[in-house]
Amino acid sequence: MTFRDILGQRAAIELLERVVTSGRLPQALLFQGPSGIGKAATARALAATIQCAEEGPDACGKCLPCLKAARGNHPDFLWITRLPKKESAREEEADDDGDDDAGSATGDLKRDITIEQIRDLTEHASFGPREGRRRVFVIDPADRMNLSAQNALLKTLEEPPGRSMLVLVTARPHVLLPTVRSRCFVVRFAAMATSDLAAALEARGMPRAEALARSALSDGRPRLAESLDLDARRARREEILSALETAAAGGKALVRLPALAAKLAGRDEESLVEGLDLATALLRDAQRASLGLPVGSLVHADLHGRLEALGSGIEPRRASDVIRFADRARDDLRFSLNKTLIAESLLAAIAGAPIPY
Repeated sequence: MTFRDILGQRAAIELLERVVTSGRLPQALLFQGPSGIGKAATARALAATIQCAEEGPDACGKCLPCLKAARGNHPDFLWITRLPKKESAREEEADDDGDDDAGSATGDLKRDITIEQIRDLTEHASFGPREGRRRVFVIDPADRMNLSAQNALLKTLEEPPGRSMLVLVTARPHVLLPTVRSRCFVVRFAAMATSDLAAALEARGMPRAEALARSALSDGRPRLAESLDLDARRARREEILSALETAAAGGKALVRLPALAAKLAGRDEESLVEGLDLATALLRDAQRASLGLPVGSLVHADLHGRLEALGSGIEPRRASDVIRFADRARDDLRFSLNKTLIAESLLAAIAGAPIPY
């Protein structure tokens, strides 16, 4: 992985290239921006650049250190993320005894990055590089560190080893302790305009129709655009839009609200995040369409007629409040135990109920 492989994010990448070229690498960086946008890929490219034998502003992608970094077996590049929820019979027994230090599990992964993982990182960081110029540790997603883990990381951030660098990757920086954020050099990432993303995908050989569909259904997020299942995403979008339309119509249709909320919530946290992402994108488009903005300004332009009707059925200020609620709910999912209640509250707010916060 090299900086050249990253779609968009020119501002972030140019900043990193200047930092690398200067030789004054920060000891801790915070990569923040929406999910599916390329933050993790950029972290891999940065690690490869630091280890690369060519010592330029970007990794060559061909030397032995670059190949090791790409395969994930470079001894000076370590990736810290959530662990599988059951690693061993011993851990399962500990869970049965009521040990909840790691938090509850989400899907096949634990909810949190734990203090034990950060202690391991600190121990590794105390040693000098084995092969490269620096040891690079990436924590992704950093906002999944529990409070104990963040406090443990603070010690390393306050007294960082001289030849180690930390990269924290997050879509929810506000979840991190202010003392953690303040000790990091912040690099911001943003979604691309859907037209620019479609052009970039087309330039890489993707058929134009597919490029346009992927850019719209990913809301301008490059990594998501490349990986999403188009048919599944279209079906999910239709499911969410139908729920929004039903809620906006009100009346007798509201008896279906619990069932619609269950569909919006989906089977797990990942499904709800996807649902909230689509709901906010559709509501923003509905606002634009109801204001008479050009069809080309809509992310989901192929749904213009339905979105215009949806926007006309929701008072503009309420639509803005619902969008803000959805954004906050998505950011705070880590602290919520009832995902269906979040979905039901969003749909009820569209129907005219008070917005929870």
